[in-house]
Amino acid sequence: MTKTKLDKGKISRILGAKRREAVQIPFYYTPTFLGQVHEYLRRHLSSRGGRPTVTKWKVVRKTRYSEQTWKILEDMAEKWSSGNASISPAQVAATIVEEAVGR
Repeated sequence: MTKTKLDKGKISRILGAKRREAVQIPFYYTPTFLGQVHEYLRRHLSSRGGRPTVTKWKVVRKTRYSEQTWKILEDMAEKWSSGNASISPAQVAATIVEEAVGR
């Protein structure tokens, strides 16, 4: 079976596009960014007997999420948690915000 290779020009002709524009993908959608978030949590979470936390984070706020977003955060936290460090969905969200705002 041979694969058909499509370039931008072919795709434009097939779709009948009159012009082509580049689409910028925000950095926080990239696998590299999520890898950095995971690595940050892995390195910075510590526990003094309670739930592990990033000790330099001092401000606590309540934030609302859609059910779909919270499910994604839960899935990420579950995948990233290991035997010695439990990562919460809120910690994943907080790290994403910290990284995004800090850039």
